[in-house]
Amino acid sequence: MKICGLITEYNPFHNGHIHHMKEAREKTGADFLVVVMSGNYVQRGTPAIIDKYERTRMALNGGADLVLDLPVLFSTASAEVFAMAAVNLLNQLGCVEYLCFGSELGDIEPLNMIAEVLNNEPRSFSEDIRLLIRTGMSYPAARSMALENYFEGKIENLGAILESPNNILGIEYLRALKRLGSHMKPLTIRRWATEYHSYTTYADVASATALRNMLYEEDGLTRITPYVTPYTAREFALQYGVSTPVRANDFSQILQYRLEMEKDHLTDYYDFSQDLADRVNNLLPDVYIFKEWAQALKTKTYTRTRINRALLHLILNIREEDLKPYKDEDYCMYAKILGFNGNALPLLSEIKNNTALPIISKMADAKNMLTPLAMKLLMFDVDSTNIFRNVVYQKFGTLLKDEYTAGIIKYTE
Repeated sequence: MKICGLITEYNPFHNGHIHHMKEAREKTGADFLVVVMSGNYVQRGTPAIIDKYERTRMALNGGADLVLDLPVLFSTASAEVFAMAAVNLLNQLGCVEYLCFGSELGDIEPLNMIAEVLNNEPRSFSEDIRLLIRTGMSYPAARSMALENYFEGKIENLGAILESPNNILGIEYLRALKRLGSHMKPLTIRRWATEYHSYTTYADVASATALRNMLYEEDGLTRITPYVTPYTAREFALQYGVSTPVRANDFSQILQYRLEMEKDHLTDYYDFSQDLADRVNNLLPDVYIFKEWAQALKTKTYTRTRINRALLHLILNIREEDLKPYKDEDYCMYAKILGFNGNALPLLSEIKNNTALPIISKMADAKNMLTPLAMKLLMFDVDSTNIFRNVVYQKFGTLLKDEYTAGIIKYTE
């Protein structure tokens, strides 16, 4: 049995993801695809446009065999932590042979070379980063320039490679595989036609960014139709104005409340530096909307994504100290099933025979299966889902199911 792992957000699921799944199966000969997917909040520091159970249905219809939930503590973290947690989860399943990810480059060798340098950090490279940060550069920008200096033209178009989000994530996946000494074989597939943040559309391809922006408009349902599967289009039609579209600005009221209440303790929260906290306090109470906060706080030092994550961690009550214990415990301490294909029972059996991880299929059983530390990790998802549910209810008057009542999606065609 050949099993291939994918790390995804599907925010939303679209034709490019179908291409990724088909290519993954074809290039690896996989019998089954295991997807690790971000839940109700994504790595760019915003809520997902539609809840994780709806996105699970779309993924299963599109070709996934099993969808696992990436805990919110990791799905909203830096690229390095996001990748390490997701790769480690797949690795701990004990039977996933391949890791297949999309990248703008489509060539794994340059990504491998970069990953090797980042993992081992030659002295000249580390010193270069420190010097560049002192000039006022953000860490990502300093790291990119230091890499260009280190390779000195040995990797063609290195600057462009390091500016592309999926290349960056791909490098972090490779770093994680190397750190773990994982047996999983990496494979990258070139992103199909459009860039990650591109607003450009093609005959049947649009990025998730472009699709989200379409869905924010009144004619969004009609506009997305060429770029998503008929099933996804139907699901969005059923849920539009009922539970979607969800956007960062919908969390503005709770954000403002949290900023006011925690203004003296902001540095306790993950991704909040003292300088960022000071900037927030200088602006209070005049800024109110989530996106306005993100724009007002953006500087050369702080990227928009970093600021989004800091604000989101404040909303979700995720503190700096919360992540530390899990780095010592292989990050994901369980595998929580969001859904599976009706034909995937042999896959589930294979995983259970090869992993030491607790497999959560019923939330009611979790307390008896998990250690206190693992249960705390799960409760971050319970609490963050409740916040997502409350925002959806306030916006649409729809009460989504909570983590205990939602149940696993068992998809049959």
